[in-house]
Amino acid sequence: MKRNRINNNDGGMIFGFIILAVGVLILLRKLDVFYPDWLLSWPMILIAVGVITLVKHEFKSLFGLLMLGLGVFFLLEQEFDFHFGLQRFVFPIALIMLGVYLITKKRKEQQVLEDIQEKIRNKSTLSSAANPEPKLGEEYNKGEKSGFSSQYTSSKSYSGMSGISGTSYSDTVSIDSIMSGINKRMLTKNFQGGKLTAAFGGIDLDLTQSDFSGMVNLQVDVIFGGIKLVVPPHWDVRVEVTNIAAGVEDKRVYRQSEVDQDKVLVIRGTVFFGGLEIKSY
Repeated sequence: MKRNRINNNDGGMIFGFIILAVGVLILLRKLDVFYPDWLLSWPMILIAVGVITLVKHEFKSLFGLLMLGLGVFFLLEQEFDFHFGLQRFVFPIALIMLGVYLITKKRKEQQVLEDIQEKIRNKSTLSSAANPEPKLGEEYNKGEKSGFSSQYTSSKSYSGMSGISGTSYSDTVSIDSIMSGINKRMLTKNFQGGKLTAAFGGIDLDLTQSDFSGMVNLQVDVIFGGIKLVVPPHWDVRVEVTNIAAGVEDKRVYRQSEVDQDKVLVIRGTVFFGGLEIKSY
């Protein structure tokens, strides 16, 4: 928890310095003080988004790296008269990079899931030799009492295809919507947060049937897309996202007396040319 909070503050500080620098540059322009025009060009927006995202994610974000690379590329093309002749390849290359990222991520998570299932089978084999076969409904209770079930049976929701909708009983959520629309409902009493990524697509996540205690983090990254979250009205939702040319709307019906301070959902991330909407019923 602590490290996530530090990273978020670092990203917020950098964004603040960028806004400060832009203000100084505009003031210098009004005073007819010379400075390079490219400092206020539109590719610098992409570079700023990339730098902020990389800092917040300890330089391990493909989204941040992609934004930084695109910004540098367009800046060189536009301001320094470097003609690579690669403009027509930028979009397909970006799609290829996203595809490689999703494939490698899915394989890594699938391997983790297979390892977990193997541990479950090994534990079941060892326990079946010492204990009789449980009756219907007893296997779940047995795992819950031992603490093994809550640790190993939760699985992530893997998405990346268009038109996906459904229900998940997992304790965590992991959704990547690339040029697609995804609707998901979470049914869990031990929600542990997760990550949502929407690029040229949309995500509708319904958390009204979920519950948790304490504080959980939900990471959201949006670029030319949108995410809508529906949460219970008594959750304490704290939005700490960086939005650039984007809209972040909190449309919940807020009543101070109904807020449960023991249920704190912290939403962090970056919204770039997109939207984030939070609602409750």
